Amino acid sequence: MRKKRILFCGEATYLNTGYATYLREIVSRLYSTGKYEIAEFASYGDEKDPKASQIPWKFYGNLPKNSHEKEMYDSIPTNQFGEWKFEAVLLDFLPDIVCDIRDFWMLEHQERSPFRPYYNWAIMPTVDASPQNEQWLSTFASADAVFNYSDWGYDVLKKESNEAINCLGSAPPSAHAAYSPVPDKQAHKESYGFDPRSKFVGTVMRNQRRKLFPDLFESFKMFLELSGDKNTYLYCHTSYPDLGWDIPKLLIKNNLCSKVLFTYVCPQCNHTFPAFFSDAKRKCNKCGAPNAGLANVKKGISYEDLSSIFNLFDLYIQYANSEGFGLPQVEAAACGIPVMSTDYSAMSSVVRKLDGVPLKLKTTYNELETGCDRAVPDNEYTAMQIKKFFDYPEKERIRLGKNTRLNFEKYYQWDKSAEKWEEYFDSVEIKPQNLGWLSPPRIHKPAALIKENLSPSEYAHWLITEVLGEPEKLNTYFEARLIRDLNYGMYVNGSGEMYINEDSYKFVRPEYERFGKEEAYQMMLSLCNRRNQWEAKRKELVKG
Repeated sequence: MRKKRILFCGEATYLNTGYATYLREIVSRLYSTGKYEIAEFASYGDEKDPKASQIPWKFYGNLPKNSHEKEMYDSIPTNQFGEWKFEAVLLDFLPDIVCDIRDFWMLEHQERSPFRPYYNWAIMPTVDASPQNEQWLSTFASADAVFNYSDWGYDVLKKESNEAINCLGSAPPSAHAAYSPVPDKQAHKESYGFDPRSKFVGTVMRNQRRKLFPDLFESFKMFLELSGDKNTYLYCHTSYPDLGWDIPKLLIKNNLCSKVLFTYVCPQCNHTFPAFFSDAKRKCNKCGAPNAGLANVKKGISYEDLSSIFNLFDLYIQYANSEGFGLPQVEAAACGIPVMSTDYSAMSSVVRKLDGVPLKLKTTYNELETGCDRAVPDNEYTAMQIKKFFDYPEKERIRLGKNTRLNFEKYYQWDKSAEKWEEYFDSVEIKPQNLGWLSPPRIHKPAALIKENLSPSEYAHWLITEVLGEPEKLNTYFEARLIRDLNYGMYVNGSGEMYINEDSYKFVRPEYERFGKEEAYQMMLSLCNRRNQWEAKRKELVKG
């Protein structure tokens, strides 16, 4: 029997992003079994990149190869996630299983592919809030299997879909092997030039709106006022400038300029060092170059250097209004650092598995863009929990750190997560050739004339069956949305210019367009013609 062919879609595995790291760790373990034929369809991946040539499995880069392709690539924002090239990759590789581990708007084009009947679809979408958008739930329910990053995400999808989603449980990420405790924390602090008796509350978060730096600064200020402690500092491994908060303004507002440290990276000698914030750029304390800046996504640091920074921390805090997982919590745990996290979204289950401290909420608010609830933490409660932690004797704090490391080893291991994927792949039955990629082409001749005198619901039914030619979409979110938009006489034009991904307006300003019977007919006709064109290309494959 031939090997199962598995196509993994995500960010290029030679990158150091969260998605790339997850795929690299899981796929490398699956590849080592020798059981599967594996290919990678890599967003932000270039087939000409030397790092791509070192990947042992088949590699498809998503970046354009010439000016013509670049024009196509730039035409809609979602092409960066593979939308423009997905069908061509499918036809070349002919996968039995397609996998994706990203956000809804990054993977939803795989649901509406003309070739969807020919592959098993296993996904692990980010679930970072509740309630989940109706469209997201519909897409997740259409997948053959859904893994989750967290137990919290699993519970949300099961409950909100009324168990219509085939949730297989969580397969969480782990930390790189470089993350481990140092033998002597005081000596480690001293090696950075700090008083060995100094204490650090640390966080590792990109400077984005959902990362609650204003609240974290306020909480830490409250802690200092409550404790009178002059030897405890806040360490923020974050970026500035970036997409989020005005860090200097927050420091001045809370009078914390001499109490908050940041990680600077020198572009000349690549030296990494902590320092109080003076500006976006400062002098390197090793080579003297004047342009050392805060670490960011483009100028990051090695796992080893970040582990060294983690090991300065006595306590780790993840303070965000939501997280799909929050990997730094696990990286901190791998270094034996006790963890506190906002008691919401994936952070809730992660902090409990680590036997850390869930930080209670003051309230939640509903976010206009997504319809999801976001957390507002109780900063006063957080300040008291920080004080409570540092009131413990040193022996107790050390014990808590060791316990955190043991929980990391128990719950967050790459091998265990890879085994869950392997178990699922082994359970999938390969479709016979005549029912899969080599089956007769599904070419539909759409109705040529608009049918009059139908109600919106009757017209939607007719459009789906007689124009689009996909009766499987009846009694789905697709039909419900079609009826709604016909009633309203307008729809939101998503970035993909296809009548599916209304959520993609996050990338552009929403544009409300007329949607009468003629517009609806033309939209369904366009979708039908697109499927027919790709099926015609597959027909050539069948002939061959």
